[in-house]
Amino acid sequence: MIPQHDFITALFNVHRDDLELLETFKQDTTFHYHIRLKLKKMTCPYCGGIAISHGLKELHIHHPNLIGFDGIIHYHARRYLCKDCHRTFFETNPFSFARFSNSIALMDRVMKQLGQLDLSFTRIAALNHVSVTTVQLYLDSYVVIPTPSLPENLGIDELHSNMAYHDSAYLCVLIDNENRYLVDLLNSRSKYALNKHFSQYSKEQRDKVKFVTIDMWEPYNEVARLQFRNCRVAVDPFHVVKNLSFAFSKIRITIMNQSLYGSDAYYLLKRWHFLLDKKEVDLDEKPEYNHHFQRRLTKREILKMIFTISDKLLDAFNLKTAYQLFNDQATYENAGLWLDYLIEKFQASDIVEYDEFTRMLIHWREEIINSFQRPHNDRKQSNALAENVNSQLRAYITLIHGSQNFTRFRKRVLFALNPKISYAIMGRISSDKRDTNAKKKEKDF
Repeated sequence: MIPQHDFITALFNVHRDDLELLETFKQDTTFHYHIRLKLKKMTCPYCGGIAISHGLKELHIHHPNLIGFDGIIHYHARRYLCKDCHRTFFETNPFSFARFSNSIALMDRVMKQLGQLDLSFTRIAALNHVSVTTVQLYLDSYVVIPTPSLPENLGIDELHSNMAYHDSAYLCVLIDNENRYLVDLLNSRSKYALNKHFSQYSKEQRDKVKFVTIDMWEPYNEVARLQFRNCRVAVDPFHVVKNLSFAFSKIRITIMNQSLYGSDAYYLLKRWHFLLDKKEVDLDEKPEYNHHFQRRLTKREILKMIFTISDKLLDAFNLKTAYQLFNDQATYENAGLWLDYLIEKFQASDIVEYDEFTRMLIHWREEIINSFQRPHNDRKQSNALAENVNSQLRAYITLIHGSQNFTRFRKRVLFALNPKISYAIMGRISSDKRDTNAKKKEKDF
């Protein structure tokens, strides 16, 4: 059981020995706390003279510190009178800032909840019995985003959003791949916007960037090579494999559509294509009855049947498997020769659907090889963390039903996902309310 004095300290941020009066009563769903502090010897803040008690003034402070209940502190603030200069002043208020109706404890709880992206502004407001505007004002006022330092291992990715500027449909997400957190969020992924952003850093700061991971969007590559002269650019392996899987799916679907509807080939390519797509499938598990073939079959037997449908499909599958093996097992030292061998194999296959993928391997050869470097904790270079952050951002956008205020959105997600961003509660507030002309102004810079 918590001692009473500890409970009071936790509830009101004041020690029990400092209280002269504490009376509590409940009215409906609201707790009312009448509090008066003990008389203390005070000196005048104006002249340093001796002050005496000069009456009380009741202040109402919103303080819902019990879950499920609202709360109001009726603070009987003691007024003091200086015996020398005859000026009056109030004792220090331990519950709230001057002219603030909400307690410091409430404000602190709101700020901690703002660090949780699974809570919307509306939900936080409801939990604390305040307005949504109040929650937003606290975020605007007490979180300051400094210009972040550039990480040694920078990840660049994008997020589709209607908050993007510069005729771009995407925000740009910057990640520290070494320390594993969100560095910054930009309102455009355009080449102009990225060059403008990175140009604010000195040459010495930019030269500290050693690795940049990107998806296969050419402006990212151009910006990285222009701004970070000492870096090695790597493409995310997931995006390479994704393009390969898409090309293979086109081959499968083309062969399926050329097959007679309802035939064995059509059935196998329609119903069992996951055997071609997934790497980890137990092919030798217990046979199951197949209604189409009217007999018990293992997945391995079904896969063998699929391979008899088309030599082109088998060749395409073998090439896909060969690249996946390269992606999983190659090292930086052997990746160059291994990749060149695979490029020759893809070119020699004469599979039209792989032509674009083959050209992609040739164009991004250096960046693919660089992805096999493991500078931190034996991890390949990838944008896996960026994709994870993007998932959190998409979930948050869905939770808040979209947003038009990029400044506030950026501040909230950086506060939640960047451990270097903190908050400081002060006795003043400001607003990042969206200017209706903001989008136009941003486009003009």
